[in-house]
Amino acid sequence: MSRPEKILIAALAVLSLVLAGCVAQTKPKPSGPKTPENFHSLMPPQSLLRDDTIEAASHDRAQSRLAYVGVWAKSGEACAMMDQTAFEGYAVITPGTLRQPGETCAFDQGEPEQGYLQFEASCKAGRKSRTRQLTVYMQDAEKMQLGIDGTARSLTRCHLPE
Repeated sequence: MSRPEKILIAALAVLSLVLAGCVAQTKPKPSGPKTPENFHSLMPPQSLLRDDTIEAASHDRAQSRLAYVGVWAKSGEACAMMDQTAFEGYAVITPGTLRQPGETCAFDQGEPEQGYLQFEASCKAGRKSRTRQLTVYMQDAEKMQLGIDGTARSLTRCHLPE
């Protein structure tokens, strides 16, 4: 092998080692925070929510077995507006209360593990009081039909951010 060939081979060997070091030193890009499964129905942070909203959203339904308790809105996107702006189509439900636009109701706690419930509720809107008939039909853990005096609407469960 001639001297120029030896130099060329040595140069290629050094170059391959340098390139191998460059490849080994590249850092993988961070994957970033994982998107939660319920991102489409997240509410604002707890610091921006009313007390009954936090109570309803953090209620331990596994222990109480009251599936209807929670924060509900007409769509997952509406959950992001909870307690931030006035909008139609939400319900904040604790074991014995319901808050919806312009009205708060009190009722006797429902029976555990029931997918369909009826309540007679005492409701207040401003200074007016009236009795209303509430019905709850749980379609699944994330969807319900809420009926008030015979008019029903579909609602989606809202979730607290982690």
